[in-house]
Amino acid sequence: MPLALVIMSSILLAGIGLGMVVLDSVRRSADTDASMVAYYAADAGIERQLYELRKKRARVLDLTTLGSSYANGSAWTASNAGFLQTLSKFFLVINKGDFQFVDLFDPDNVGASAGVARVDWSWGAGSDCGGTPPELEMGYAEWLSGGSVLPQDFRIVRGLGSPMVTMLDPLKGYRLRFRPKGCAAANLTVEVSGSGTYAPIPFPGDITIGAQGTFKKTTQAINAQVPRQDVLSGVFSFVLFSECQLIKDPTNPAPACP
Repeated sequence: MPLALVIMSSILLAGIGLGMVVLDSVRRSADTDASMVAYYAADAGIERQLYELRKKRARVLDLTTLGSSYANGSAWTASNAGFLQTLSKFFLVINKGDFQFVDLFDPDNVGASAGVARVDWSWGAGSDCGGTPPELEMGYAEWLSGGSVLPQDFRIVRGLGSPMVTMLDPLKGYRLRFRPKGCAAANLTVEVSGSGTYAPIPFPGDITIGAQGTFKKTTQAINAQVPRQDVLSGVFSFVLFSECQLIKDPTNPAPACP
C-alpha cells in the first residue's frame, strides 16, 4: 500500500505538472495571437494619423485626440505627436541612385520662413567606392514665405569634396534632396544654422507620431519619426504641367489644345 500510494502520488504530480505546462503554453499562444492583433491596431493608428496629416491637412498637435475601436474588440489611441528636436540628420548609407530628403519648413505652416541660413553637410565613402568618397549632389526647392508655397526654383549644388557648406535665404522654406553619384555615400550628416556662422539649430521639418494598440489583455505601441509632407520617389524629380490632355495612343491623337 505505501509503495502504491507513492507511485500514484508521483503519477498525479507528474500529470498536474504536465497539465500546468500545457495550460501555460496555451495561454502564451493566446497572448502571442492577441499581441499581433494589438500590433496591427497600433499600425492602423499610425496610418490613420499619416492620412490626417497628409491628406486632410490636420495639425500635428491635434493628432493626440484621435482613436478608434473595431468589431473584433481591438482599439488604438494616438500618443506622442509632436515636433522632433534634433540638431543633426544622420543617414548611414545612401546607395547609388537613391535619394534622401530633408525638409526645412514648418509642417503646420508651409508658407512660413524656415529661418535657415546655412547648411553644413559631410559624408564618407560607401563600401563600393574603393575608399574614395563619391560626388554628392544636393538639390533644393525653395519658396518665399507669405506667398505661394509652390517651389519657384530647383537648384543643384555639386559636392565634390566633404565637408560642404551651402548658404540659404532664411526668409524662404526649403526641401533638400541628397543623391550620391558613381557609388554609395556613407555617414551623411546634415546640420543647419540660423545665421552665416556655424551654430546648429533644431530642424523644423520632421515630426514624431505614436499609437498604442490594445486587444484583450495585451498592449502594443509604435512610434514613428517621419517627414510631415509626402516624399515622392527620386525617380520623379520633375513635374510636367499641362492644360491639355497627355495621350500616348498614336491611333487616337489628342484633340487640339484650346
